[in-house]
Amino acid sequence: MRTVLLALDGIVGGIESMDLSKVHVVGSVPTNTMLPNGKQLADYPLDPYRRRGGKECLSSSFSVTSPMSMGEDKMGRMLSGSLSQHYEAVMGSLPKGLTSDERLRVRQSAPMSPAVGSLKQLPQDKVGARTIEGRKLRRSVLKGSVIAFVTAGYSGKRFIFEKAAELGVKCIVLDGPDSWAQLMQREGVIAKFCPIDFSDAEHVFENCRKAIRAASAELGGLDGITTFCEMAVPLVARLTEALGLPGNTPDAVDAARDKYTTRTCLAQAGLPTPRNSRISAPGDVAAAAAHVGFPSVIKPVSGAASIGVIRVDNEEQLQKAYERVVRDLSRAKVVAGALVEGNEEDEDDAAAGNAGCWIKVELMLEEYLDGPEVDCDLVVSEGRIVYGAVTDNWPTVEPYFNETGSNCPSILPRQQQKELLELSVNSVKALGFTMGVFHVECKYTSRGARLIEVNARMGGGPVRDTNLLVWGVDLVEEHLMTSAGIPARPPVAQRPLVQMAEYSINAKRTGILRSTSFLDKWVKHPDVLYARALVEAGSKVVCVADGLPTWVCELMVVKPTVQEAIDFINSIEADLDIPIDPLPK
Repeated sequence: MRTVLLALDGIVGGIESMDLSKVHVVGSVPTNTMLPNGKQLADYPLDPYRRRGGKECLSSSFSVTSPMSMGEDKMGRMLSGSLSQHYEAVMGSLPKGLTSDERLRVRQSAPMSPAVGSLKQLPQDKVGARTIEGRKLRRSVLKGSVIAFVTAGYSGKRFIFEKAAELGVKCIVLDGPDSWAQLMQREGVIAKFCPIDFSDAEHVFENCRKAIRAASAELGGLDGITTFCEMAVPLVARLTEALGLPGNTPDAVDAARDKYTTRTCLAQAGLPTPRNSRISAPGDVAAAAAHVGFPSVIKPVSGAASIGVIRVDNEEQLQKAYERVVRDLSRAKVVAGALVEGNEEDEDDAAAGNAGCWIKVELMLEEYLDGPEVDCDLVVSEGRIVYGAVTDNWPTVEPYFNETGSNCPSILPRQQQKELLELSVNSVKALGFTMGVFHVECKYTSRGARLIEVNARMGGGPVRDTNLLVWGVDLVEEHLMTSAGIPARPPVAQRPLVQMAEYSINAKRTGILRSTSFLDKWVKHPDVLYARALVEAGSKVVCVADGLPTWVCELMVVKPTVQEAIDFINSIEADLDIPIDPLPK
């Protein structure tokens, strides 16, 4: 399966070095969201669970909050038309996926997009070549294309639209009326901002379609519809299908977003699948325990940014965890693209949360997977796997599975990396995907490679930076290519361009962060690509003993070898004296 193992085997593509001075390493920190007149636009806290997973949900306008307030939920006003307030109705109004015959008829009747028309004028062997010259041809087709994005996500994803603008893509962004995305239109980063009122749930699909058609007509055509936000993927799949544009089927998308269905698809394809059991009601808990055994993990069936993902070692812990997960989901809040945990004071008030309308309070118990966790980032084009790379994830903070750090290239044995990539590829195929960028989470257990989940879009946090720095592959660019129907054939470095490690440091104790100056000595270190606070001074932070721990800061470093990078970043973590004062009584 050579096409699977690109980042392991290397491909001659003209990428031999990486000039770090020319690479803008993004990280996770949000950007400006204020209009020149001082008006604060809607922006969102980072997902406080899994930055690399990049879990987000479809959004319109949500609470205006300090963009870095990860330690404490500072929910402000909820804006009218917020999809978080109307998600159940919106999702219920979406059309079902088309049959294969219906899909074919739509595509045959749809006009050829400008990008595809340009593509057909080029020699296919050259445009599909995995070389720098081939990439230049593909970029010439992408330049001037019109792509619609359903939701912008949190402002830390501005780099996606900046990269699109750099490549000459005319971006249309659909989001809530007070979204920070309108800033990008003012600044010329995107071509068109289309406000969508999601309170009109019955007509959201049609209103999105009309907005895209009108905006694209002004810009000279439409080449694709896409998103970089998890919960927008089902809507995008239906829009691309209805308009005959490149995209994955709603069935594939829906299967990936339902963990139980994912396991069923893998089992039917003959792939290794952990023991699991669905829990739809309190009476299912005992039967699930008997079938799965211990240790095991309880989790929501639908993606929930790791809220409610808890390890349990016996039936007593399982019963308590089940009750806690149901409670946590009832008070969880969708905050403009990210799911966040509700306030403790809302514990007995299910009405305080708004996420229950899109998270099924339906759970599954699954056997605990031991061993190291990895991310397998894939690019799929025209049904072919054209790129795959493994990044090692460091041990999570249990029982919450909160992420800590990662390194790339992987230090796992080569054979294990191959098994993990092959499982990731086969899982994506089993679910029915044929195009796009995928962030697949796996573990290499004592019984071999096992899937955690498939995310049907680029990962969040440092994922784009990691693949670009180490292998020279820009996942944003490849995502845009596939969205416009252009072949993705990224040149891949023959050997790692840099050796890196990154660390998201959790609070060691609960309290109030006094200042962020503890990072100052590392900000300008030549081997530190970034050292950034993820909470503001004065914010509440939580340690693992008191609940889901808070990420306080993020670091990324490079060294001549990956082990040196790991050792260096761990030494920085040990050196940091993070000033956390006790909570006021």
